[in-house]
Amino acid sequence: MISTLRWALGSFKRNKLKVHGMVRYMIILLLILLLFVCGCELFEEEEETYDYPTITKIKIIKIPAANEDGYAWDDLSLPDIYCLVTDEQNNIYYTSSTWQDVGNSEYPVTLNPENFELKDSERELYIEVYDEDLTSDDLIGEVGPFSAQLIMDDSSNVYTMENYTWTLEVSVTLKW
Repeated sequence: MISTLRWALGSFKRNKLKVHGMVRYMIILLLILLLFVCGCELFEEEEETYDYPTITKIKIIKIPAANEDGYAWDDLSLPDIYCLVTDEQNNIYYTSSTWQDVGNSEYPVTLNPENFELKDSERELYIEVYDEDLTSDDLIGEVGPFSAQLIMDDSSNVYTMENYTWTLEVSVTLKW
């Protein structure tokens, strides 16, 4: 009888250890799951918010291979591209930096204006693309008009414009 009690007591202790081990395993598994679920939220990038519609990207997708006279944009090099954002009165709202010697394989050229807010979402704007030269810059072409409201009404944050006469294609990315 004593041996039976010892056996029962030993069996109880072994099972108790197995139960404790299983409980520890479940707690660890639960903690890992909680860390994964909560951790994902901690590391998610917070979406930027804007007070006004803001142009965050301008892409010059393609330009004509030659100027209106049929000549290359530059005699000794590739075109040096920059753009302006203007309104109908030619007020300049943005001037990009210049991309030097842009070849066909480098398109699209992406410009990332900082803090380019469109406080008047109805104002019609144009994008003028130029080839920078030493004496005077050559107008490659112009696209537009567009407005922040037009892009927002289109329910897309990317708006692509093309000037078929000049084979110029430009897209604008707007966040709001």
